[in-house]
Amino acid sequence: MAGLVDFFTDAEAFLVAGPEDLGPVLLRLIQGERQAKVHESAFLTPLWNGNRAGYPYHKKETVERAFVEAWQWLQNEGLLIPAPGSNGYYCLTRKGAALRNNADLDAYRHGNLLPTALLHPKLAEKVLPMFMRGDYDVAVFQAFKEVEVAVRTACKLDDELVGTKLMRKAFDPETGPLRWEGVVFSEREALAHLYAGAIGHAKNPQSHREVLLRRTQAAQLIVLASYLLEEVEETFFVKNHDSKGQG
Repeated sequence: MAGLVDFFTDAEAFLVAGPEDLGPVLLRLIQGERQAKVHESAFLTPLWNGNRAGYPYHKKETVERAFVEAWQWLQNEGLLIPAPGSNGYYCLTRKGAALRNNADLDAYRHGNLLPTALLHPKLAEKVLPMFMRGDYDVAVFQAFKEVEVAVRTACKLDDELVGTKLMRKAFDPETGPLRWEGVVFSEREALAHLYAGAIGHAKNPQSHREVLLRRTQAAQLIVLASYLLEEVEETFFVKNHDSKGQG
């Protein structure tokens, strides 16, 4: 049966890996166990048995600390829990048991980086599937397109008005339909800069050329788009509500 030494032939390789790298390896090993309940010692003890040259005893404490970090990572991710009624033993959660291959695990890790709770419902429906497939540039473009559409719809502006020009008109600190009311000019101006800058940075370049984004960059930009989208809807609702109340 495979063990940690089959993945990390020596302590140096083991210690280079972070919890997010060791954790998935441990998950695979736990899934390979015949017993439903497992103990940490089942994976640690074989490293030190047989006086392996790659695992000298003076590195035992450091290696075991790294192991515990990975073990805790599995628990934090909701993949491993203490086994009910078994002191010191653990078992996989239903989610942990369901991640049966690398594709499942990759999909989980991608989705976990961009949790649905942080997303506007429109982005959770349209953008998250793109992100999960690894189409990061397309996902970011679509997220900011949703912001652009929401701004244009809220302001009832022409379809020809796009990108930063649309944002500048919508959030103009003096005349913009979506400008913040009751705040100083500099804050209204900053809001216009925020929307125009976000669209100019995240959407416009991808309209003209191929943009390579890392997974973390894409996730951060999509969360920003979600914030901008929710602010548009909230501002639009407040303005409409106030105008109806005054009427």
